[in-house]
Amino acid sequence: MVYMGSKAKITDYIVPVIQSHIAVSGSRTYIEPFCGGCNVIDKIKANNRIAADKNEYLIALFKHLQSGGKLPDAVTKEEYDRVRADKERFPAWYVGAVGFLASFNGRFFDGGYAGYGKDKGRIRDYYQESRNNILQQMQQGGVFGIDFRSGDYREYAPEGCVIYCDPPYVLSTRNRKQYKDEMTDADHVELLETLLKHKGPVIISGYASEMYDDILKGWSREEYSNYAQNAKPRKEIIWCNRLCKKHGTT
Repeated sequence: MVYMGSKAKITDYIVPVIQSHIAVSGSRTYIEPFCGGCNVIDKIKANNRIAADKNEYLIALFKHLQSGGKLPDAVTKEEYDRVRADKERFPAWYVGAVGFLASFNGRFFDGGYAGYGKDKGRIRDYYQESRNNILQQMQQGGVFGIDFRSGDYREYAPEGCVIYCDPPYVLSTRNRKQYKDEMTDADHVELLETLLKHKGPVIISGYASEMYDDILKGWSREEYSNYAQNAKPRKEIIWCNRLCKKHGTT
């Protein structure tokens, strides 16, 4: 699924790093606390894969598709507004489908109705593009077998499991306002301090951040350029904890 902040275009770099830590550590369980569009976990091979996200509607959407559920053929502006105004009236998976697939850049009811647009003389239906994208992702099969959960990963992160975190970007790395329900810098500090205590390999990715470097002292660090269309390259970083470093795979 395509959304703002997705790692879909750079999985060729990230997935081998994660996969090597799973193989060398012998871990049977792999967890993504911020699974988002599942563009990384759907390519990971592990005995147990857990995808978690605090957005219950996102998790419900993936569970719906896992069980063979269908998606609406179209979402009008009127339907989008109805669902946004009264989410409790609709099934959770449907709220997820409308909120993520029909919102601009996949920002759950935060980016506005995507609707239609023009690109090089052709009309684009953004909901249909998002719908086709997630259905193609399901057809590729990587999402099946994932254990989807909503809530705090600390409740089900066993000792020794491999954790990969792709949290929302630190505010100081961006020149824009904070989105609704987005992590604050204080939330990031709490997350990092929690991950420091985990007894197993931990991999974190994101834009360059002094906050991360200050807290994750002693972790190995790799950086590379992330090229986006019509944008300047930005420095993406992968931080790996000492257990990853000890295995000699970073």
